[in-house]
Amino acid sequence: MGDGTGPEIVGLGMSVLDLVQVVESFPSAGGVTRVEASVLAGGGPVPTALCAASRLGARTAILDRVGGDWRGRLLLADYERFGVATEFLHLEPGRRSTLGTVLVRRSDGERHLLYEEGDFTPLAAEELPQELLSNCRILHLNGRHWPACVAAARIVREHGGLVSFDGGAHRYDSKYPEFFPLVDLLIVAADFADQAVGPGDREDQLERLARWGAKLVGITDGVEGSWFRDEEGASFHQPAFSVSPVIDTTGCGDVFHGAFLAAVVRAESWSSCARLASASAAMAATALGGRGFLPDRGEVEDFLRSSSA
Repeated sequence: MGDGTGPEIVGLGMSVLDLVQVVESFPSAGGVTRVEASVLAGGGPVPTALCAASRLGARTAILDRVGGDWRGRLLLADYERFGVATEFLHLEPGRRSTLGTVLVRRSDGERHLLYEEGDFTPLAAEELPQELLSNCRILHLNGRHWPACVAAARIVREHGGLVSFDGGAHRYDSKYPEFFPLVDLLIVAADFADQAVGPGDREDQLERLARWGAKLVGITDGVEGSWFRDEEGASFHQPAFSVSPVIDTTGCGDVFHGAFLAAVVRAESWSSCARLASASAAMAATALGGRGFLPDRGEVEDFLRSSSA
């Protein structure tokens, strides 16, 4: 597992070009809405997690296909800007990449998402790079390119690597529980947990999530913090960090995942991983766009020294 030079974290997910726009309030009827600020940058849960992990010192690579259009070229450049290896990012000629428009309410950073999915060909299991997956330490995914992600998880597990799954809010699918026995790090949003195992207090939900055998299960819930339980049954709560001003919460959960995995690569304790992830996610909310501010290791450590959470 790993040769010490290749990617430590491989992400299999959908790359999205995000147009993030700040508005006074969300439109509720026809008319004109003034945009106060905007940014165009790469996005998507798995891709942004990789960028965050790379900024924290982990070697990362993206496994994906996008359109060979101007959107795809911008996505490629953005990965390279953050040091994510793009050897296995395929640009498909004549196809359109995915575009997301994110409206951000200025008063509190709340978001409304508009989504135009690209028409590129999803990755097939037969296309998976065996050597890359056999030698990485962690595979991070969120169910995109199904069933290729199932095949990729099997390859990684067979060669001693860890499989990480991001269960995002409003992204639950009834097919996922069949996949969970292949997952080592199962960290999901509160909304996802409610749908996967039913409502209840967090300790009960963690116990139910743990039945699939992951080494660690977790539930994230924004300003309420995050809850975790390891395979021995030990659990803990990580409070959220407070920052000011909150500019935009786009991508904060993705940054959380990426920072958590960067800490796992460094063999830190689960609680240390969660603390680093929580701090990184909070810091990301102080800039516009999911990748507007991805802190490096020194910046996060400085932040933690000045914080009490």
